[in-house]
Amino acid sequence: MKNQWVLLSLAILGMVLGESVFSPKTAQAGELCNYRNQLLQVSAAYLNKDNVWVAKGWWMVEPGECLLHPDDWYTYVQVNRDEVVERPQLKEEGVQKVQLCVTQDRYTSYNGISWRPCDNSDYDFSDNSMQTFYAIGPQREIIKED
Repeated sequence: MKNQWVLLSLAILGMVLGESVFSPKTAQAGELCNYRNQLLQVSAAYLNKDNVWVAKGWWMVEPGECLLHPDDWYTYVQVNRDEVVERPQLKEEGVQKVQLCVTQDRYTSYNGISWRPCDNSDYDFSDNSMQTFYAIGPQREIIKED
């Protein structure tokens, strides 16, 4: 009888904890996979708790590898400074996007929605540019050759 109470207690505890621990609401991720024969450079952006855009770069994704990221991040992908990865499947209606400033060196910028960081007259280089970041949510996005 005592063993039955222990088993029942464990079952109830498992149901309660299982819902809170294993619920998909607790942690979800997006995944960006590189199916090209080139190294991909990924920049990411998100709204912080103060409702300010934060953009960061760069993560390198080798061919055949995937990058996991929080599902509320927006991503921008390039092969190099001169070759942006086109993502036509994300241009359809309903996919959230935002225009943010991208700098080519490792960076973290706040309020990147402003054009000021991209104002080339303030810098000695001209590689800063406004680019489109897409939010795919908790899905897998496969980047492959056109």
